[in-house]
Amino acid sequence: MKQKAITFALSGLLLLSAGAYATGGSYSSTISAPTVTLKNQWYQKAFPVTSGTPSAGKISMVYYNWAYGRDQAGLRVSLCTSTSTVCINVTNAKSGSVNFSSYNLSPNQSFSLKAIVEGTGKMVPLYGNQSQVIVNYSFN
Repeated sequence: MKQKAITFALSGLLLLSAGAYATGGSYSSTISAPTVTLKNQWYQKAFPVTSGTPSAGKISMVYYNWAYGRDQAGLRVSLCTSTSTVCINVTNAKSGSVNFSSYNLSPNQSFSLKAIVEGTGKMVPLYGNQSQVIVNYSFN
């Protein structure tokens, strides 16, 4: 009887432990920001999703940073879902975080960086530097 009670208690502990560790995960992805060569035209580059990222679950917080070789008047930068159904203007914060929990996106949903230089006249190409997202997701 005592052995059954111990076995039952240990199996409950294992179930509790397994549930505690299966609450979520994250992945990071790095690209060079899209090069902008013409004014008033959007340029977009996707962050690849890490192999093995599950489709079940929900994206919560996405941490990002973006960079260009120089400052450019009229530059606008957005962090978007791959289908561009959700785009967040991140022009004024070269690094930060965006809470995507309310959008119910699956963890294997990719993100992209979109950039445009608004204005008139010619421009020297604006080359993108290393940019990154860290995508957090939960199974709750």
